Amino acid sequence: MLRTQLFRGGLGTLVLTLALLPGTAAALSASGEADYDRWMYPFNGTPGVRGLAPTFNAIGSDDGMGNQVFDQADGQFLVGFDTAAAGVTSGLGASSYLISSLTITTTHFQGDFVYDGTADSYTTHLDPSDPNYTPDSDAGRPIELYGVDFRGGFSGIEFSPGVPGPPGFEESDAFAFADITLPEVRNAFPTDLANGDVSNYVRDGFDPVAFAIGQSSSGLLPGDIVPEGVPGSSAGETFEFSVDVSNPLIQQYLREALDAGALGFVVLSLHDAGGQAGGNNPNFYTSDNFDPAAIAPTFSIEFSIVPEPGTFGLASFGLLGLAAWGRRRRLSDV
Repeated sequence: MLRTQLFRGGLGTLVLTLALLPGTAAALSASGEADYDRWMYPFNGTPGVRGLAPTFNAIGSDDGMGNQVFDQADGQFLVGFDTAAAGVTSGLGASSYLISSLTITTTHFQGDFVYDGTADSYTTHLDPSDPNYTPDSDAGRPIELYGVDFRGGFSGIEFSPGVPGPPGFEESDAFAFADITLPEVRNAFPTDLANGDVSNYVRDGFDPVAFAIGQSSSGLLPGDIVPEGVPGSSAGETFEFSVDVSNPLIQQYLREALDAGALGFVVLSLHDAGGQAGGNNPNFYTSDNFDPAAIAPTFSIEFSIVPEPGTFGLASFGLLGLAAWGRRRRLSDV
């Protein structure tokens, strides 16, 4: 027997379809806009409130004495979703969640670049004189999605404003970098879960396993010019990231995130910087953008709660979900 229940609150509507059969799990879904997004860049003077988040590389940055100055993935976009507030019951234990699909979207505003929906090897970013260099087989550079991890005493995303500094990394927290003159000091950084911080994967000589590569929502072909937004009229191209939930490391990451009540991701790309606005690199809308045509980052997830043997599906899940409705959670250390 199937029972569908509709709950409203927080950021939107959660539809629960309950499969009331012994030992089965109900198919559930939730969606919403970003509760937390900030441009992660050493010289961002307006963390948490800036309307655009450019992504670009600083490959080849040097202090003149052969020392790397900045992370190679220099401009990054940190995005968080409060799944507890969206109606997903948290605190059931990570093993209780089974994620069947997850899609993240970000929308581009301004920047002159071409579409590339496939991953590029780190070797395509090397100097042509390097013996490991390989030419890129297609035009453009992809937009990549990763998980987020923490250092510097921080242990996760904090949605509710509090005292600046650890352990919760707040949207407007000034402690984004321990020392802006050095690489590998971001207190929140992108991870593929197998290699740790992937901000310098070209220098480190490996191909990271992205959670997803951004795909055109409008059907762009490889090498097509990516449409830009028109202020007050229309948004630019929306990129969809279909997260690889079949990857066991990613599946575990997402289970722990739902248990904690928060999903966190980092969007990056290794486009050449052409200026912080416009230029030759993507500039993504944040949820703080005042343009009425802007589109904030979103998430859409399908999952189930794995029932205990002999229980009757999720007959009681609605009560659990209502009890947790609107509660705030922090993304625990992964």
